Amino acid sequence: MVDCDLKSFFDTVDHGKLMGRLRDEVDDPRLLRLIAGYLKAGVILPDGTLEGTTEGVPQGGPLSPLMANVLLNELDHELEARGHSFVRYADDFVILCKSPRAGRRIMESVRRFLHKRLKLIVNEAKSQVVKLSEASYLGFQILRGRVRWSAKARKEFKASIRGITGRTRGVSPRQVIEELTLYARGALNYYVIGVNFAEVRELDGWIRRRMRLYYLKQWKRPRTRRRKLLRLGIGRDEVHLASRSRKGPWRMSCNSIINRALSVAWLRRQGVPSLEEQWIAIRYPNGPKRPPR
Repeated sequence: MVDCDLKSFFDTVDHGKLMGRLRDEVDDPRLLRLIAGYLKAGVILPDGTLEGTTEGVPQGGPLSPLMANVLLNELDHELEARGHSFVRYADDFVILCKSPRAGRRIMESVRRFLHKRLKLIVNEAKSQVVKLSEASYLGFQILRGRVRWSAKARKEFKASIRGITGRTRGVSPRQVIEELTLYARGALNYYVIGVNFAEVRELDGWIRRRMRLYYLKQWKRPRTRRRKLLRLGIGRDEVHLASRSRKGPWRMSCNSIINRALSVAWLRRQGVPSLEEQWIAIRYPNGPKRPPR
């Protein structure tokens, strides 16, 4: 796989090339003037001064992804004319080939095309020719014929969850759960095709442990933990084992007493999301498939 990375794409788009492509397709001069004004509007620096823009499109702007497709549409036609199998999403694209030698040849020819025709530069440090099993694209890999989310994507997912449930955040558990729900559900919606059921169940258990950790950290003092655990139904004869333990919050988050108090059902009532239920709803919207009798 030829994995091409365009160097600072959104910052280096040539306005002349882009407007030329637009004029080929758009007959309305008012719309063309509006887009040209959008491209040259400039940016306001931290000191309040306005700096003009002679190239590039605003990163995060609503028109920028569309402008990327307009400019790189010529690249798509070129790769199709050469008979390459490729995938492109905005400025990220990969080309499939039969051998490393063919990949290197394709990389060099594409680099020349982009520089000569579109005035774009390939980032040599981040571009590579690799085996399909060792490559990832937009957070996914193809391993043994199956689409899987990459190890990097899983690591970033867990790092984001750790950030949201960080024990020193100092915000209410309700706010943490709201942020956790928004992020976890959005991420699973994106990665669901590459995550299997076993991983979802494992992540669900880990997220519940992170929330138990957060509650324990909120209940700093032993007497607060005792009061909370008694309220959650733990008997007086064993509550001291959890409220007076010298173990840290992370080790206590898997304690059997804490797990009974902050049970799966209790956490669900507080709003902690269930990735397992979401995964099943997406993968099997009509219910799990059953073999015929």
